[in-house]
Amino acid sequence: MKKGFVQTENFKRLKEAEKLVARRGAREAGLVIVRGVYGIGKSELTERWAADSGYVFVRAKETWTKRALLDELADKMGLAKGGRNQEVQARIIGKMAVDMVPLIVDEADFLVRSTASLLEVLRDITDITGTMCFLVGMEHFPLKVARYAHIASRVAKVVEFEVLSLADVKATVAIKAEVAIDDEVTALIHTQAKGRMRLVLNAIANIEQWAQANSWKAVAMAQVNGRALCTEFNGQQLGRKKEAL
Repeated sequence: MKKGFVQTENFKRLKEAEKLVARRGAREAGLVIVRGVYGIGKSELTERWAADSGYVFVRAKETWTKRALLDELADKMGLAKGGRNQEVQARIIGKMAVDMVPLIVDEADFLVRSTASLLEVLRDITDITGTMCFLVGMEHFPLKVARYAHIASRVAKVVEFEVLSLADVKATVAIKAEVAIDDEVTALIHTQAKGRMRLVLNAIANIEQWAQANSWKAVAMAQVNGRALCTEFNGQQLGRKKEAL
């Protein structure tokens, strides 16, 4: 599969939100929530966007403490991690206040547990520096943030990531596929993947393998009709396997 970044409709929504929040009135209202169902490409899109734009990207983890969050931010920004929490945070604030580079936190659901302490750390940084912070989470993440009014009041925009359109899948096939795939097969990929980028990429990889094994220079519907282009694990698969035994 080819390397390349697909500018989907979700990417356009993200860029529109960035422009809107950049023009915000309240300096402290710099939080942007990006939400969507699993598998639609939130992580890949935001990480690639951060890399291309020079933004700071980190992926939250279930084991994170305040110190782990600060250490990872410092590491990403090339800062020293020694000293107390306040000292590490001060270095981060100092650099972000100068660079004014947005921060992107993927898997942001891990930031909200029994308390909002991890969100508080990010709030302090964005309040003081005025930089934007994109929090990327699952579809119910905004409801978790809404439990903490003082944090929710700083959310300038909620970006809704949608499943991929047929046009998105066509663009992905054009950029990623190493073999020519006709429009009928592309439409079948869209249908079987249910608009999820993860499954679209799996389908492209499967088709490429079949094409290589059969020396196909191009792939049409007749060559894949009746095949599962991509599969998603579920409990029913285990049930069918058990029955077969």
